[in-house]
Amino acid sequence: MASPPDSFIFLFLDGVGLAPTSAQNPLSAANATPYLTSLLGMPLIQGCDQQTPTLLCKPIDACLGVPGLPQSATGQTALYTGRNAPEFRGQHQTSFANGSLRQLIEEWGLFKRVLQLGGTATMANLYSPQYFEAIANRRVRYSVGTLLTLTAGLPFRMQYEYERGEAIFWDITGDFARYRGVAAEPITPQEAGKRLATLGGQYTVTLFESYLTDFAGHDQDPEKALRVLQLVDAFLESVITHLPSHTTLIVSSDHGNLEDLSTKKHTLNPVPLLVVGKAAPAFASVTDLTGITPTILSLVQQSQSGLEKWQSIFQTLLRSSLPPYRGTSSLGKKAKNSSKSRALSEIRRGFAKQLAGKKLFKRSLNSLTKTVPPE
Repeated sequence: MASPPDSFIFLFLDGVGLAPTSAQNPLSAANATPYLTSLLGMPLIQGCDQQTPTLLCKPIDACLGVPGLPQSATGQTALYTGRNAPEFRGQHQTSFANGSLRQLIEEWGLFKRVLQLGGTATMANLYSPQYFEAIANRRVRYSVGTLLTLTAGLPFRMQYEYERGEAIFWDITGDFARYRGVAAEPITPQEAGKRLATLGGQYTVTLFESYLTDFAGHDQDPEKALRVLQLVDAFLESVITHLPSHTTLIVSSDHGNLEDLSTKKHTLNPVPLLVVGKAAPAFASVTDLTGITPTILSLVQQSQSGLEKWQSIFQTLLRSSLPPYRGTSSLGKKAKNSSKSRALSEIRRGFAKQLAGKKLFKRSLNSLTKTVPPE
């Protein structure tokens, strides 16, 4: 039985850079990220650079050759399109993807291109009617991730999905969800991590965005930063613990901030690229924000090509193994072939059930089961 096609979770943590150990860097605190520190053999700070067959951690550039401090809109656009958005704009652009950045997202957006390759994609974040009402009334503007979903024509996850365990609020636990009109009890970071890992195994690419880290950096509150990092650490531990074998987790950021509480501003520091899963070595050549999306797309293309080839071979073999049906066959011939036909029918039904149980090759399943002769 062929293994499931590769899938990818892109976990975006806003405003996390890599800096040396210091009193102003909460990431270097011994009790900030115990799980990540154990996983990497050191805290997530400057010098964290390692690679194994299933783990990659390295610094990548967020400045992209453009003067000034990296900002959210251009940084996230670069992450999700693979294009140098600051260079395209001629500057680093803060907050929201206004103006010409939408052109990059429309043409080069990760979700849209995954769909073009025959894959599936989803945003794991919970949205609310109040958010879209605020958009309509121009109280807020679209984020890059929201535009990524809109331009691909994909649905947003609402409270119904959240209540079914199929969405996560940007603060991970949902404590702030009620301020967006979501009437649901908060969840633990462990539950949130399990939700993301489960969703990630069902789609080719799943994106989740959390802004907690950036807010903590701007607040310059060491105690709050420590609490946020401990929550994120527990969340990551749960995601990785529940990660399906065919799914690779990619964690990165758009600019530095949290790693230097001496300033409210962003930093020039590189950001981490953390990859966990069997596809980790493929990301070794990524050097800046623009390298993640092209690598994901290359891996998706390889996986989809292999899947389509296997489906074709599998269906051809099954069809060729069945005796031809002849409506004018004599009773003798029917009797002679009945035992073989029933056996092959059972084999084919067995394959179909296995595929359905593993949620594999849904596109071929319908055509497969339709060829089973009636009993």
